[in-house]
Amino acid sequence: MNFIDTLKSVELVLETNEVPLIIGESGIGKTALAKKLAKENNWSLVVIDGNLLKEGEIGGLPTVENYAGGKTTLYAVHYKLREIDEEITKGKSVLLFIDEINRCEHTVQQELMNLILNREINGYKLDENVKILAAMNPSIKYGSDFDYQVVDMDAAQENRFVWLNMEPDYNQWIKWAIEAGIEQKVIEFISTFPEYLHKINEDDVRATPRSYERVSKSYKIYKNQQDTIPRSVFLNVIKGNVGKVIAEEFVSFIEADSKPLISFEDIFEGEILSNQVIEKIKNESHTRLYISAMNILKMLDIRMKDENESDFYMSRFMDFLREYPVDLMVGIMKDIKNSYENVYKKAIDNETFVEAYFEAYSMIRG
Repeated sequence: MNFIDTLKSVELVLETNEVPLIIGESGIGKTALAKKLAKENNWSLVVIDGNLLKEGEIGGLPTVENYAGGKTTLYAVHYKLREIDEEITKGKSVLLFIDEINRCEHTVQQELMNLILNREINGYKLDENVKILAAMNPSIKYGSDFDYQVVDMDAAQENRFVWLNMEPDYNQWIKWAIEAGIEQKVIEFISTFPEYLHKINEDDVRATPRSYERVSKSYKIYKNQQDTIPRSVFLNVIKGNVGKVIAEEFVSFIEADSKPLISFEDIFEGEILSNQVIEKIKNESHTRLYISAMNILKMLDIRMKDENESDFYMSRFMDFLREYPVDLMVGIMKDIKNSYENVYKKAIDNETFVEAYFEAYSMIRG
């Protein structure tokens, strides 16, 4: 499943009070999914990384204390569990995301299983307002081609989860990247070379969606400090994120392609949509047009909150969108419905939007 389908599947499983288990390769976006899920539901997110835990750490080390009737054994509460209690005290619901449950020691995995499946460990009990999401890397046991060093669960443990296999999808990544503020050139690069989003480079660094978050941060600094950062230094940093071949392709890409995308200001300046913009639409690739539309819609969704200006913005945006290739226009209209609530509310009352959609849909259907 892609990112959005996995997200929706997780939401459904959590509604049934079961525990979803996301299986996906390292860097594919499992943590990003947990963050998005928590943000959309106004939940506090607490992350436990199984790979970083040692035996007895999450369960708490025992101490013996005296009391009137004798002695008792108490267990220290891990700081992540205290963090959960602090959020619950504030009246918040909590999403507990336990990552890499098969990349830890067997004893640690058993402790985590107590927390996940029994919702308690050594006397500590999770509040009813805590939802649990687990994630792990693929295993050869389940047919994976990747040789991760994992600790597989037994059959009884496997049967306690709802298994959700997550796969990379560059279209969904582009949407996420625009929302997350990933550098535009990085997004354009993946749009042009989608096969590089998740690429195994033989005898070199593997490229993953997470890699491009780091590439974006490096590129943002480099483009503002090119006078002081040598090209060779920047290239070496990119190599360390995505491998030699992709790094050289990326640097060549940003140096060769310097045309700015159509911007929000280009569309909404002036009394009518300018001929320059219309001409630019005709000469742009589908990929660059799609990214332009997503960038504009992100800003437009905010502007639509102002009722005084919303009619103007909707009409002008439709003037712009009707210049797009028909198949691309329909795809963007569907994105408006799924992802841009304020724009969609205005769009369904806009005759041009409705007419354009049905005309285009009829043309596509033949």
